[in-house]
Amino acid sequence: MMATNKKKYNCKDIEKRLHAFLDNQLSSEEKNLFEEHLDFCLPCDKKVEFEIKLKQFIQHRAQEENYPASLERDLLRVINEGRSIS
Repeated sequence: MMATNKKKYNCKDIEKRLHAFLDNQLSSEEKNLFEEHLDFCLPCDKKVEFEIKLKQFIQHRAQEENYPASLERDLLRVINEGRSIS
């Protein structure tokens, strides 16, 4: 029987590569390893999901011509909600 030495990412690898993943800057192999980890690690999956939503929220709000006074409050709320997910 042959042993497989396939590399796997751990939670620290995910944390380190999170923003590169969000910005589509990972190689195909790195992206596959990243996504394989998310398939079995709920805390990392939730963190990535939160970061994706935060990025979308910021992009959406940045497209508005007039920034509402509540923007800072809304961003802080989203950030604080994400911290409680882990």
